Amino acid sequence: MSRFVYFLLISNMTANLIAASPRIFFAKSEEGAIVTMIIALFFGVFMNWALITSFKAFPGKSLPQILSLYLSKWITIPALFILGVIWYVSGLQTLITYIDILLRFLTPEMSVYLVIAMFIPVITFGVIMQSRNILFTLELVFVLAFPAAAYYIVKLYFAEQVSWDHVGIAMTFIDNPPDYTVFTTAIYLFVGAFDIIIFNSFLNKKMTFGIKQALIVFILGAFALFTTYFIPIGVLGFDQVEGIMYPWILTSDSIRMKFGVIERVIFIFLLLFLAIAFLNITIHWHVACKLFQSAFGIEHVKLKLRKKASLIIVVTVFWLIAIYTTLKVTEYDLFLYSKYYFNTIPVVFIGLMILMHVVNRRAKS
Repeated sequence: MSRFVYFLLISNMTANLIAASPRIFFAKSEEGAIVTMIIALFFGVFMNWALITSFKAFPGKSLPQILSLYLSKWITIPALFILGVIWYVSGLQTLITYIDILLRFLTPEMSVYLVIAMFIPVITFGVIMQSRNILFTLELVFVLAFPAAAYYIVKLYFAEQVSWDHVGIAMTFIDNPPDYTVFTTAIYLFVGAFDIIIFNSFLNKKMTFGIKQALIVFILGAFALFTTYFIPIGVLGFDQVEGIMYPWILTSDSIRMKFGVIERVIFIFLLLFLAIAFLNITIHWHVACKLFQSAFGIEHVKLKLRKKASLIIVVTVFWLIAIYTTLKVTEYDLFLYSKYYFNTIPVVFIGLMILMHVVNRRAKS
């Protein structure tokens, strides 16, 4: 499996560490959250195996290219449009979450319009970049930012503020029945690799998903889920964590670096995760943009000027929806809509796998 697939997977897991996922887990902490996350861990590995196996016969081809070869336009266009909406909303909910976090913790006096304006040029530039350059940018950010992010997360494990007694209390609820929303939220951490529906056109080697790859995904997923759920409980307490909007922000703020240049870890933590979130939004919107371009036939437009104009229209629509939604959505709405969005993930996964099963059968015949 290409290293870029792992980068996509890890960036999605990391970006969701302080988004809506932890709050959904804690809301169901006494209603089967732990056993559901264990089930989701195995299902997440299965999802990645199914994805890589279904693309195995098509090295160097993106999903729009594959569908256009083996399916009619009546199926291809609606499928690409629906997937484009799913990927766009994925980036949108991350964007709204991080704008809210910025306004609350880093720039409380700044206008929301100015914060949005800060995001627009950076993300727009990323969305219109060549797909190959996105992958190299992802690799660069991975090399520069992830070691520091990993260092602060590992430091949390050994912080004296972490009470493992609280973790033990949380573990006593392991025998409760599973919950569907927690399941869909947990498997969302594993969908980063699904960005290869576009980036597979630059992965020319045939990918395999054996025991080694399954173990790596399993370990990454187990670490991400355990860290997301148990570390805030250990720091903030099992009874208190449920009512906190952004438990990971308070968790990071409880840690100090006595001999560091910046004593409060929260500032470094937020900046690191903001950089990763920027990249995550860019990747999701880039994939969404490519899917919409394919659905509307823009990629086949021969005139460069018309092609660029179409791209500008798509990106402009992206931002108009994003600005309107950011201004209208409240904290409760964001939490509620995030749950609705996560609940669609299994349906989208099954639909995508049915499509890939059909094209694989037609490719063999």
